[in-house]
Amino acid sequence: METGLARSERAGGGVAAAVVIAGLSGVLSAGAVLLALAHAGLSLPLLSALGPGGDRAVPPAAIAFSVLAVLAAVVAAGAFARRPWAWPLGLVVHALTVLGAATPFRGPVSLVGILLGLTAVAILLSRPGRSALLPSR
Repeated sequence: METGLARSERAGGGVAAAVVIAGLSGVLSAGAVLLALAHAGLSLPLLSALGPGGDRAVPPAAIAFSVLAVLAAVVAAGAFARRPWAWPLGLVVHALTVLGAATPFRGPVSLVGILLGLTAVAILLSRPGRSALLPSR
């Protein structure tokens, strides 16, 4: 039997999970914007030094990072508003982020994407993550 306190703690965990998912997705979106700009040929000193191509334009990567930035921002907004569609979209976006960052692995920048994505996937798959964004059954 569940007490009112246990129910409120579970709901609070769901709110915290939704806020964390929104935050991680927002950070991912901001990072993807920076990477899209760097891959579009804009010279960003730190990113240009970390990347393998310097400041040369790589249009396919710029497009991919632009799409990721938009999708991650949508997930952030949906998670913050606790919309049910944010759970499956967030799971797909963050899982694809891990896959995309791991293949090919490009050092520290890839590692940041992998860690953000794995953290978000773990939270989304946790009980508080599911209860925060999915309606009760």
